[in-house]
Amino acid sequence: MNTQTPKVIAFCGKGGSGKTSVCTIVIKYLMGTGKKILAIDADPAEGLSWALGVTPSKTLDDLRQSLSHALNTKQVTNKDELYAMAHYELLSGLIEHKGFDFLAVGRPEAEGCFCSINSFLRHCIGLLVQHYDVVCIDGEAGLEQVNRRVLDTVNHIIIVSDTSLRSMLVSKSLIALSKERMNGAQCSIIINKVGDSYCEVNGLPVIGTLPLSETICRFDTAGKSLLEIDENDEFYVRLKEIIIPYI
Repeated sequence: MNTQTPKVIAFCGKGGSGKTSVCTIVIKYLMGTGKKILAIDADPAEGLSWALGVTPSKTLDDLRQSLSHALNTKQVTNKDELYAMAHYELLSGLIEHKGFDFLAVGRPEAEGCFCSINSFLRHCIGLLVQHYDVVCIDGEAGLEQVNRRVLDTVNHIIIVSDTSLRSMLVSKSLIALSKERMNGAQCSIIINKVGDSYCEVNGLPVIGTLPLSETICRFDTAGKSLLEIDENDEFYVRLKEIIIPYI
């Protein structure tokens, strides 16, 4: 078991900014470092599973529904039984891939109150991540679902923004929200898809810029996993240079 605090990184940003691509290629880089990695797809669109080339058979949403049903039908009657069920189901939903493990959150919650179950699952996931060196979470545009449904121990938030005004405004909102809700997590911005366009970044914690990648566009069109991207690719090389100081 890892005795040090794992690096838990949440990748967020406006839809279409490229956060899933950035998250995937960071995971590709980490796979070559010997670190034990957990990848969590916390976006209901499930883009990370596609980008990594994995197909989850069970998600945290499935587990949440199972726990709710077990409680409502009295299949479990105390916290010990609930923990045993959650632990078993959580591990059964974990995909062990070559170079990383993978967990999918699944759809947004159905109607009903899942507050107590979410709190319990966060506790279980918090115990699980202690076995890893780095946890990479591909989140939605916001941070609320990461904090509420996955983990409240994120220690680094990387916001991926393109150069559009809308994306930059979302990034500024995420910075403000992270200071309020994410327990002092370090927050950084990567500007993606930089070509001839320009955006105002004064006062923002920008750690680097990435080019518009024709390679990623080709991979997306062909349905190829981004783990297959060449390590000499311009996008990969640039992202590696940006991310190394933060891993």
